[in-house]
Amino acid sequence: MSVVVDSSVVAKSILPEADSAKAQSFMADVTAAGERLIVLDLVFPEVANAIWNRHRQRLITTAEANAFLVELLSSPLHVQPASRVMASAFDIAVRYDRAVYDALFVALAQTLGLQGVTADGPLYNVVHGDFPQIVLLRNWP
Repeated sequence: MSVVVDSSVVAKSILPEADSAKAQSFMADVTAAGERLIVLDLVFPEVANAIWNRHRQRLITTAEANAFLVELLSSPLHVQPASRVMASAFDIAVRYDRAVYDALFVALAQTLGLQGVTADGPLYNVVHGDFPQIVLLRNWP
């Protein structure tokens, strides 16, 4: 089954941090099974910004930042436009008092009728009751 993947999971699969091994394993398992990792088009600026922020804080070198960016751009991701689910995302954002960025991920999973995997614990905690298809990365089988 294809899976909608939040930017937080993609970032963890590229940048070394807590749960990076889990994110890498999850993404490898999905693609090895011949399934698709579906993301919103905003995953690229969000993860690139996380890479830039690490560089700005002098946690990684320029060469490492560029290597992480290349890895992001070559990831086996299937991109969906955020505009496709903007109206429903806005409703979710208002209802759950979450940023539209977060709500877009939930709306895409709901619209496509697929599971969504996030590493964002607070988002999961707020929406999971009404959107049981949203799964926390650390709970992925």
